[in-house]
Amino acid sequence: MDSKAAAQRRVRTAMDHLKPKDRSSALLNDEDHVARLRRYLDGDHFEMKDRMRKYLADNRLFDQRDNLSLAEERSLAHERAKTLLAHPEIARQLDTMAEMLPGTMMRGWAFGDIFAMTDISVNIKMGVMTWLFGGAIARLGSDLHIERWFSSLKNLEFTGMFCMTEKGHGSNVRCIETTAHFDAAAQEFIIHTPHDGARKLYIGNAMHGDFAVVFAQLIIDGESKGPHAFVVRTRQDGQLCEGVVAEDMGPKAGLNGVDNGSITFHQVRVPRDRLLNRFADVSPAGRYTSSIDSNTKRFNAMLAALTDTRVALSFTSTAAMKVGLAIAITYATRRRQFGPSGAPEMHIMDYQTHQLRLMPFLATSLALTFTTKYAGHLLEECTLSENEGDREVQALCAGLKAYSTWQNLHCLQTCRECCGGQGYMLVNKVARLRADSDIFVTFEGDNTVLLQQVAKDLLAQYSRQFEQGIFTGLLSFFNNELITAIRTSSLNLAFLSAPVTSSRYYARALAFREGKLLHTVALRLVNKVKRKRQNPFLAWNECLDHLLAVALTHVQRICVERFVAAVEACPDRGNARTLKVACDLYAMNLLYEERGWYLSQNYMNQQTAKELRKHMIGLAAKLAEHAPDVVDAFGIPESCLQAPIAGARKHDSPEWAYVSEGRGAADLNPEDLPL
Repeated sequence: MDSKAAAQRRVRTAMDHLKPKDRSSALLNDEDHVARLRRYLDGDHFEMKDRMRKYLADNRLFDQRDNLSLAEERSLAHERAKTLLAHPEIARQLDTMAEMLPGTMMRGWAFGDIFAMTDISVNIKMGVMTWLFGGAIARLGSDLHIERWFSSLKNLEFTGMFCMTEKGHGSNVRCIETTAHFDAAAQEFIIHTPHDGARKLYIGNAMHGDFAVVFAQLIIDGESKGPHAFVVRTRQDGQLCEGVVAEDMGPKAGLNGVDNGSITFHQVRVPRDRLLNRFADVSPAGRYTSSIDSNTKRFNAMLAALTDTRVALSFTSTAAMKVGLAIAITYATRRRQFGPSGAPEMHIMDYQTHQLRLMPFLATSLALTFTTKYAGHLLEECTLSENEGDREVQALCAGLKAYSTWQNLHCLQTCRECCGGQGYMLVNKVARLRADSDIFVTFEGDNTVLLQQVAKDLLAQYSRQFEQGIFTGLLSFFNNELITAIRTSSLNLAFLSAPVTSSRYYARALAFREGKLLHTVALRLVNKVKRKRQNPFLAWNECLDHLLAVALTHVQRICVERFVAAVEACPDRGNARTLKVACDLYAMNLLYEERGWYLSQNYMNQQTAKELRKHMIGLAAKLAEHAPDVVDAFGIPESCLQAPIAGARKHDSPEWAYVSEGRGAADLNPEDLPL
């Protein structure tokens, strides 16, 4: 057969499969379904979130603005942040934050979820001015500190900063070099930047902040007690205080509404009571006392008390994903391109490639929605019981921050590409979202470093529990069947008996991958350190790729578990069916992406891999039918979705930015294709 004729026949067959779908069959095709799904996704604070959505939609200050100068962007972000901080809902939040009432942390993250959809710069600016500064005081300070600072913070008498990162030490906070010497005669601490490598970098609100929580090495009688936190005044009546130098770091690749700067301290004196002393204190005589004897354990406890910022970034990243997906999916349901001969051009959402690019990310955004709330609840419970140092919760929050911020970047890049040239234009918001959230992968802990923390905690649990064969906490997914499979590499038929399309199959597959990776990396480390007498640090370094795979699989397994639980708990049957489609797609996509590993372990064969792919294609097509209603259920405020390609009309947007649905019939014939 002539090769060109065969190729043309394949094109005709493909076009038959690509005929436009009837979207009226979607389960979420009425407002009540969408409203119920929105309420379910919002969770406990849905009423507050709806009030804030309406407030943002009705306030023209939050309309999208383009082509602003650096100064204008910063001024706008500052004005928006102060406007939000003056809102009664936020004032009440600060009251509950000061008292640490149950639900305070979850409510705070719910605010951030909405504000991130508006303007990420504003969300970060507010986070620095209040949540980071105020949170450090609430978590690291005493009742007297809270009483002293929170009323002024709530009344906007000043704004705060958070000074931890230094030029020479970012992730390695333990080795920061800013110093705090105690002068017993003056009853003051002397905060000092000893050299250029100790200058504080990337400090948000640096050009406006009046006070800062500064982390410095506490020096008592010439001995360092490790990093401690101090409240330092940086400005008085708008002017920098003596000894404080703040330098503007200028424009960035994104997030330019936040005024990041460099800050140095030259023999700056602060009263003794400015030491945040929840874990340690210095007496008037200069005697150091702490409820935690070990410097390492005390340092870990202090950092653990600040873990809520990592959860906040997971919420913010997921919110950015949702906005990008809403724009890309809405555009895809309006934009037409190509089609069968003699018929109208098809919506690009009806193309299989488009569905396979966007729908797994839509499913991921839902998985992260449920898992982030789960992690938030766990962390809040630990905080209320003064058990922030719970290693399992710490590991989950660290891993989730890394996973969600990476997924957000991959998602927004895909959304940008799926919108073509329009996605590259700032007016359509997707490119801006990606630029603004890019920093999250290194912000509040570099992702690769955080995943090492997860792996370290998993190994610590594993070494204690494996020989006993009794697994709890992080490793509670281990059972006798799985242990046998991991130890012997023999996978019996009972273990693999579940259908590929079942939640039982993919839950077991992820548990096997995590368990196998953990077991083998433990053996590698033991072999290097115990048998070959290799330096532990160097042995760890040689296993880093393996360790990161363990950590990511751990987070992914929990995401699947929480998604399955959310599907089962959904009270609306129609919404539950749609969420089940998304859950299956999310899990199967995870397995298919690692099919090479599963094939190498004989966990699946080529036929299983093909079956996975076939089901993924079908699930992506099915979820695409529901996608417009799902993104509507995200509840993105109208003022936050002002992308012309998503149908938003803006008075200053050019006509070329809008999508016309009135396209004529396609003239393309398979015989005319240049093959």
